[in-house]
Amino acid sequence: MVRTDVKLRINLTDAGKLILRGMAFVALAALIVPAFGVLSALISVMLTSFIVGFILRPRIQVIGNLPERIVVNHTVQIRYLVRNVGHFPAYNLSLRFDALPDAIEQIKGGHIISRLGSGDAAEVTVAIKPRRRGYYRIRRPVCQSSFPFELFSFGRSCDGRERLIVLPNFSLLQIPLRHPNPYARSDSAVLTGRKGAFPEYAGNRPFLPGDSRRRIDARAWARLAMPATKEYHEDLDNCTALVLDRSVSEALSSLKPDQNKKFEAAVSLCASVAFTINDNCLVDLLLSGPDLYQFTNWPRKTRLDKIHEILAGVEPSMDYTPEMIATILAEHLGRISDVVFIMSGWKKAYRRLLELADQERCHSTVFVIGESGKIDLDRHERTWAENIHILSPEEVLTEQVMRL
Repeated sequence: MVRTDVKLRINLTDAGKLILRGMAFVALAALIVPAFGVLSALISVMLTSFIVGFILRPRIQVIGNLPERIVVNHTVQIRYLVRNVGHFPAYNLSLRFDALPDAIEQIKGGHIISRLGSGDAAEVTVAIKPRRRGYYRIRRPVCQSSFPFELFSFGRSCDGRERLIVLPNFSLLQIPLRHPNPYARSDSAVLTGRKGAFPEYAGNRPFLPGDSRRRIDARAWARLAMPATKEYHEDLDNCTALVLDRSVSEALSSLKPDQNKKFEAAVSLCASVAFTINDNCLVDLLLSGPDLYQFTNWPRKTRLDKIHEILAGVEPSMDYTPEMIATILAEHLGRISDVVFIMSGWKKAYRRLLELADQERCHSTVFVIGESGKIDLDRHERTWAENIHILSPEEVLTEQVMRL
């Protein structure tokens, strides 16, 4: 996208601020010792820099866009094309973002263009690093010139903003999933876009009572002189549900979003699980606290992107209970093979969720964020020990969790 800058922006550089402070000290010193000559020289330099810079202020067109999605704590290099549309050459050009959100920083040390002639263009790379996931509206970068003397910067900006989605950090895991549920329903809505809608022919076998007459193979019957039926490999997809617990204790509710490491670790782990199982499973639904997202009719390739976008904006909540999750989840377990629970802590009420999944013959995998020595499981809960994994926030956030 091409946009023309429309507003003139004039700022002091670090060198200009230093000279301005020096002028203040010299003005105070001039009250005691003769220093008006030095003060006049500094004022002349500042005025010359401002007047010449204002007259030769650049007219630069910035061409390029932010990426749609980036990952938290990862430095991203963004390329822009800058073109001089003015009548005069431009000097000492640099590109930077203006008024970035606190959660996003621009990496210093960007490329400086010493001279750009009229009508010429050059490519500039800007590096940014997000420290917090979420949705942001960011102004387009400003191309500015610090010519001459690098005391003032002159540039043009526009009011347009671009949307940037910062995804939670995720990585590839090795987790025990893929336990198909033979009792899952197979109605037409569920089979939309799935492997099981097109079963693979395996061969023939003798016709048995209870077999469908639609699968009788007339040619094999004539050849064998006995009824024969076609047999297929029921190559059904493994349907998975992700359940993210967003509840937090009162002690953690007062923390700022970027300080709640336990909740951020839970969100990051949920994103990693979705990324890991995407090729082998169909994530049919995401239950994020009381919010249910269904992807039954979504193409497989777009489900992961949608899940990560949802996780980019989730926040802790205290407005629901595990019983509410059980009520919502019970309506959808009939067509699910695996349920992955990501809990930011452990409560006795969560056992009801595991029992509910077990009643529907769903394989459950539970990830609990916390310290293993501080989470007590009773005898009944320890029967699920092989499916319950306790991970510390540091293990998740530093990507130390690879094989479980």
